[in-house]
Amino acid sequence: MRIALIKPANDGILGLELITLVEPLGLECVAGVLERDGHEVRIIDLRLDGFEKGMAKCESYAPELVGFQCNFTTERYRLVRATREVRRRAPRAFTLVGGHDCSRDPHWFNDSSIDAVAIGDGEEIVAAIVNAVERRADLATVPGMMLNTAGGPRFTPPSTARSELDTLPLPARHLVSEYADQYYINFRKPLALLETARGCPFSCNFCSVWKFHDSTFRMKSAGQVVRELETISAPNIFVTDDIFWMHHARSLEMARVIRASGIRKFYTVQTRTDIICKFPELIDEWRECGNLAVFLGVEKVDDAGLASVNKLNKASHNERAIEILKQRDVGFTCNFIVDPTWQREDFQKLKDWIEAHATYNSGFSILTPLPGTDLWDEAKANVNTQDWELFDIVHSVLPTTLPIDEFYQEYSALWRHALAVRYKHRGRARMYVQLVAGLAAGKVNLTMVKRGWNMAKIMGEPTTFLRQHEESAARVRTAA
Repeated sequence: MRIALIKPANDGILGLELITLVEPLGLECVAGVLERDGHEVRIIDLRLDGFEKGMAKCESYAPELVGFQCNFTTERYRLVRATREVRRRAPRAFTLVGGHDCSRDPHWFNDSSIDAVAIGDGEEIVAAIVNAVERRADLATVPGMMLNTAGGPRFTPPSTARSELDTLPLPARHLVSEYADQYYINFRKPLALLETARGCPFSCNFCSVWKFHDSTFRMKSAGQVVRELETISAPNIFVTDDIFWMHHARSLEMARVIRASGIRKFYTVQTRTDIICKFPELIDEWRECGNLAVFLGVEKVDDAGLASVNKLNKASHNERAIEILKQRDVGFTCNFIVDPTWQREDFQKLKDWIEAHATYNSGFSILTPLPGTDLWDEAKANVNTQDWELFDIVHSVLPTTLPIDEFYQEYSALWRHALAVRYKHRGRARMYVQLVAGLAAGKVNLTMVKRGWNMAKIMGEPTTFLRQHEESAARVRTAA
């Protein structure tokens, strides 16, 4: 069967889209399974092709089945725009939507342009769906789907399959070769994604990853990780594991095997501060694999705040982990959660903490109840917008205690404060020298530099956020 897999356009407002554009790894993983089964597959990335060019590519390819990825709530409008256009251009093609967001809230995707929603890991579900569509079999017998029928949504039995990750084909990265050199995070480009484990055993109330995976945690072997790394040419790797180094012995083995392979990359990983505190030797081992940067979900600066989001961590771990990374000269980024109920003194408390710990590489997420999270169940009655584009974690979709304009004044001031702390500790001149050196060495380009400065300007201006609230009603009407 001829299959097109489509990543929706990147025309959102703010959030992560300002600083990152990464390969559609989920689509590549699904494509690997489909190619193994003998199907012809093409991946179309509308973020890079643009909507019209990408739709023309799809139409000329004449697919029999078109799959769409919706990982983030902010992608909903863009995805439906694409499914409706594909329905217009290829009316006989079967349309299938999959990904994290639609798996957690499939009812929202009950649209006439969508034939079915895959619920769960794509590699476990899509092959059976494609096989049934190709044979024109009864789709109601295929587990893990919501079928959009004339009589309304119809759910098939849930999929219980969870393969060992080593048994799955490698991602079909060759299908994004035309885009590969354009993927990046911050100033790291070109960039590839690497998954070494899947799932999360924790239960933070703002996150749905652990629910999506039913609190399971599966790992690839160290040998399989190296085999995948051998297929990646990009010098920069972002490890997609929600919690890297979760298993201590395996993490040490991975570092050892990677070093022995001779593969050296710049790795950006995400992990918990309590893991760093308990096993600081992991930092030393992974530094020997090339270069290392760490993303820390600090979230809150005190134990009460951590308890409020069910983080199951301690503020003392956050502080100690930062010191461990500084001692080893390992770059890190802290992310904090800003609560809509905050008063001015709460914003000041966070500023003081950033100043005291010199965490100038910081990001600030506004507490957002995303569908499929415990927080959504608790707070959905108070959500004050139907505009999914505002669920980008830099807009408040809940009532704020401060007047909304004052809330965004304080919020944007956090971004300006972090930049001021950076200038204080790193110096403006040193930053400029590093950027010039990066440009000269070809590690960054002018487009990336301009994007970085533009983000600092945008996030530090309160009217940026207010303007989007004002435009929200029109956006909802257009998307309907």
